[in-house]
Amino acid sequence: MDLKILSLATDKTTDKLQEFLQTLKDDDLASLLQNQAVKGRAVGTLLRAVLKGSPCSEEDGALRRYKIYSCCIQLVESGDLQQDVASEIIGLLMLEVHHFPGPLLVDLASDFVGAVREDRLVNGKSLELLPIILTALATKKEVLACGKGDLNGEEYKRQLIDTLCSVRWPQRYMIQLTSVFKDVCLTPEEMNLVVAKVLTMFSKLNLQEIPPLVYQLLVLSSKGSRRSVLDGIIAFFRELDKQHREEQSSDELSELITAPADELYHVEGTVILHIVFAIKLDCELGRELLKHLKVALRCF
Repeated sequence: MDLKILSLATDKTTDKLQEFLQTLKDDDLASLLQNQAVKGRAVGTLLRAVLKGSPCSEEDGALRRYKIYSCCIQLVESGDLQQDVASEIIGLLMLEVHHFPGPLLVDLASDFVGAVREDRLVNGKSLELLPIILTALATKKEVLACGKGDLNGEEYKRQLIDTLCSVRWPQRYMIQLTSVFKDVCLTPEEMNLVVAKVLTMFSKLNLQEIPPLVYQLLVLSSKGSRRSVLDGIIAFFRELDKQHREEQSSDELSELITAPADELYHVEGTVILHIVFAIKLDCELGRELLKHLKVALRCF
């Protein structure tokens, strides 16, 4: 079957390839892709051929392409693939996202939101696709008939971001979720929403997991909300220091992360280094930090 697909893909036109793919059941095509991917047998070549024979200009082709994406996302998240194979699949899917019509982009993005809500992602690798999908969706200026109201692509993107920020983010791919938004054009309102969500995650992490999330948040702050980001980071560690001091003279358990003093100081030092590095890349962040320090000195 795979040889037939590859052979037809070499034709100048895709007519015969499309006709052959239409004769295949979705499960058979999914099984073929899965077997090739798990064995590491040039799955990229096969995937290109299948996508070539599934043009979004035709309804059947667009639906088949959507099912292929869903299949590949599950494969990447299964943990059964070699890292280079998973990366190749994601790379190919990224290149083809912009061909999707608006309603199917909404469906793809909604699938990701549902997967996060229901904690169905295993490693979060497939989240690399989400910013491309949201960006492509935002370019759709027409009203999209998706059964969810009369909204254009930008409005759907806002709705999806709002929903994503309202659900619980599983701890194991929290950093990947934060990283999603650095590659998406966000309005000030969307930016504030994302920053507020990420800041609430600090208290749910182990101490050593906080610096990488802080780094992603600082990278994200180059889009805006710099003051909110700095205020949130400083306020969190100020409260953490306060709790730590209180624990020195009390046996009561803290609601925040408890840790030995040397571990806390090491993490705080790493966060400071991240801030210094971020300021070198974004002078506006440095100006916001100076404003914060001036206010703090006046209050001291």
